Amino acid sequence: MVEEELTRFERRGVVTVVPRSATGLRIGSDPALLLRHPVEEFLPAPGVVEALADAFTGEGLSVEARTEVGLTVAGENTLLAEVFGSPVLPVRNKYIRGSVRYELKAARALRSRVRPELVAEVRAPRSGFELTVAAAPPLPPTDRYLRLPEDAVRVAGAEPLHAAGIRGEGVRVVMVDTGLYAHPHHRAHGYTTSVVPAVDGLDPAADERGHGTAMSALLLAVAPRAELTMVKMANEAFSFPLAAFQRAVELAPDVISCSWGTLREEPQLHLEVADAVRRGITVLFAAGNGSTDRRTAMFQSVATPGALTVGGVHVGPDGARHASDLASSYRSAVFPGRSVPDLSGPCGTLPHGDYIVFPTQPGCLFDRRNSAYDGTAPDDGWLVSSGTSGATAYAAGVVALAVQRGVGGGRALRAGDLADACLPVTGGTTSTGDDCGGVCPNDAVGLGLLTAGA
Repeated sequence: MVEEELTRFERRGVVTVVPRSATGLRIGSDPALLLRHPVEEFLPAPGVVEALADAFTGEGLSVEARTEVGLTVAGENTLLAEVFGSPVLPVRNKYIRGSVRYELKAARALRSRVRPELVAEVRAPRSGFELTVAAAPPLPPTDRYLRLPEDAVRVAGAEPLHAAGIRGEGVRVVMVDTGLYAHPHHRAHGYTTSVVPAVDGLDPAADERGHGTAMSALLLAVAPRAELTMVKMANEAFSFPLAAFQRAVELAPDVISCSWGTLREEPQLHLEVADAVRRGITVLFAAGNGSTDRRTAMFQSVATPGALTVGGVHVGPDGARHASDLASSYRSAVFPGRSVPDLSGPCGTLPHGDYIVFPTQPGCLFDRRNSAYDGTAPDDGWLVSSGTSGATAYAAGVVALAVQRGVGGGRALRAGDLADACLPVTGGTTSTGDDCGGVCPNDAVGLGLLTAGA
């Protein structure tokens, strides 16, 4: 399978095209400009994106995704070299262990010979990484596992809302993740789902890694009647997070849930996120499982101002809450003054976060890998795991309930809109060293454990 994926993307490349803004202002490599300038100052003049899309299509290229602030363009590498000056070829990431991952690189600087006066920048897109926990020695099964959907509903305190008909009805949610396999669990609960591939060549019927299928089950446990579209951003070896986020925005949802980060910096993603928030879309990103947005780190968490960042809280069998030592918390290195997380969702603890029983695609990467320590078979379509990935999916479900109730009045929800629904968490220390310190809000968990309120 990986060999087939490699062959395909050796032949077919993908690039990010950033249109020239009407003001001349551009993000470049400094997303912190978003703290000093409104998103509107980064937008191209009306008609520019359409003109570029038409021009690239006229050259025989495919426009895989586009928003007001950027386009993802793909085509045979021989054609990319003619239009942009270089092919964009896969290079194996030698630092990621346990799975084969490729990134895309151009041999030379990329420039558009087509409508160059409208183009600010062309670059190879970054890959992404889904937030997971490394395997650890097996532990005996315990009664502290959360089962879906019932235990997610219980932790969220969503029973009264569900009984009153607040179940996410009419709320459009997009999850950007690795895919959504048609699991019997989803069918049994009557969930409404669809899948859209981020770029050509990603099979919408498969979830080769299995992460997205698992995360969707947690989101839908909390908001079972939400209209969920999965934008598949990855197969086993390749991932296209920026293109996937652009596709998510194109779908004009109420909520976008992102349980992942990027490999190295992807400045254009911050502009896409900020623009989505401007459009009224509530965007959630996972805080990370040890990752931050430190510029020199390979694994970059995403903390764009306006997005809701989600940390982790462990809820024990007795209901006691404490900050997860698996979850990240940090002061942003990209956006001075920005603290992560804004709020938190349920999350396991070290060494390997065995906390939630998830459905997944039988025999997928996570099914195989987690079976070494979670007590499930490598091909049974079930795994036990958690992290801020799950916390974010859960929080997105809670947000869907809030949207149905009219919270935010059609604009993107802010952390303050959800403050009254957060339970205080005053004990515990995160993976990055923040202690709750006996008070809440705090640096470790933000506003606390998000619930559905009443």
